[in-house]
Amino acid sequence: MIFLQFRVWVGFAMSMLFHFIFGWAWSIVGGVTVGLIQIKHAWLAGGIGTGLSWTSFVIHAFIVAPDPTQRLMTIMGGLFGGIPDVLIPLITVFVGVLLGAAGGALGAALHPLITLIFQRSKA
Repeated sequence: MIFLQFRVWVGFAMSMLFHFIFGWAWSIVGGVTVGLIQIKHAWLAGGIGTGLSWTSFVIHAFIVAPDPTQRLMTIMGGLFGGIPDVLIPLITVFVGVLLGAAGGALGAALHPLITLIFQRSKA
């Protein structure tokens, strides 16, 4: 099952690490890492790993500061056309999934090039 595979957890850890250290845009590194490890279904594994990472950040925000986070969701919902507060965390996680899936596809596309470079450097 793909959810329990090692590469999803590698993508989760890398996405979490880079998101925490450098910011949200760097969480794509988790997906790219997954794509470099294995090409097959890299977009899916990258999306799941990065999505889990972003989910844990959203859950952490609600645990650490529930009232300010809820107020933020209300304000953001109002700014984006009055969408319900409940959808803001879901949209946030969806953006993380898309970022991870794009990173996984990028990593899978770069896999042959990286393999070729390493093969030529050994020769």
